[in-house]
Amino acid sequence: MKILRTDGGGESHSDERLKMVRNILIYFDITNIDLLHDHKGDLTVFWKTEPTKNQKEKAIEIWETFNEFNVEHKLVTYIDL
Repeated sequence: MKILRTDGGGESHSDERLKMVRNILIYFDITNIDLLHDHKGDLTVFWKTEPTKNQKEKAIEIWETFNEFNVEHKLVTYIDL
């Protein structure tokens, strides 16, 4: 699971908050995520396979613990590549 943070001033692949989100998701055995992308507090979750409703809700719940409330879910397809 890759992480990426952008804020208009550049890119970072070592964001501590995203590392914590990734670790919590892994703890809950949610491993079908390709990329977590934080852009100015908006999280986009790029899924490798179709997520369950519970997986989506867990990702949202985790993000909300950081006082962030915008989460978008996308399924990665070959068209996206």
